[in-house]
Amino acid sequence: MRLLETSKFQKLRKKLKDAEERAALKAAVLQVLEDPEAGKKLKGEFRDLRALRFAVRGQARRLIYKLEKDDGVLFSFGPPQGIYK
Repeated sequence: MRLLETSKFQKLRKKLKDAEERAALKAAVLQVLEDPEAGKKLKGEFRDLRALRFAVRGQARRLIYKLEKDDGVLFSFGPPQGIYK
């Protein structure tokens, strides 16, 4: 399975300065690679997306992605508040 990044995801990823947060994001992405259905399916207008929960220093984070045939598309990540906008 290939993972593709949206431009929004790339911008957010490049802004990460904290090594611990980068490592947590990398672990979450690797978890999606190993098990594409690891994230919880979202409902409503976001029903095509999945959200994988992870934490950085005890702070909740979400990785938002979508499964498409043989690919996964990474949309966004960050704290749960406002991530879906």
